[in-house]
Amino acid sequence: MKPEDKQSNFHFSCSTTVHNSQEKTWTLLTDVSRWHEWDTELQSADVFSAFALNAKGVLTPKKGPQLPFCITAIDEGNTYTFKAKMPIGHLKITRALTHENGHTTFTDDIQFTGPLKRVFGSVLGRGFKKVLPEVLDNFKRLAEKE
Repeated sequence: MKPEDKQSNFHFSCSTTVHNSQEKTWTLLTDVSRWHEWDTELQSADVFSAFALNAKGVLTPKKGPQLPFCITAIDEGNTYTFKAKMPIGHLKITRALTHENGHTTFTDDIQFTGPLKRVFGSVLGRGFKKVLPEVLDNFKRLAEKE
């Protein structure tokens, strides 16, 4: 059984290999104003200060209300986590880069948390999970042009 087969609709991830430096890939990954260019589910995203621990911002999805978010963890150049507030829980997204043999791997890990995680997984997660490979392909194309 492949690891993807064990993923649920409330916690799932996807990875892609980007043929660019980790530094250039990180720059695109942390440019919040450009997230909508590769994330097909977003209309826009804004961060209200420098991209750093505890920075706050807002996600505007193509469907549904705006979601405030906060960067809750960061390892500069390698990984960050942000949480978007949802009713009785969060949408937690961790984005990580690893570099090996001249290639950078980008992993996007998405998790709904809280008592309603299974409900949000069923209502929203199934669709997010379905488009995640396309989102990563979009990111890969942009990152390789940088």
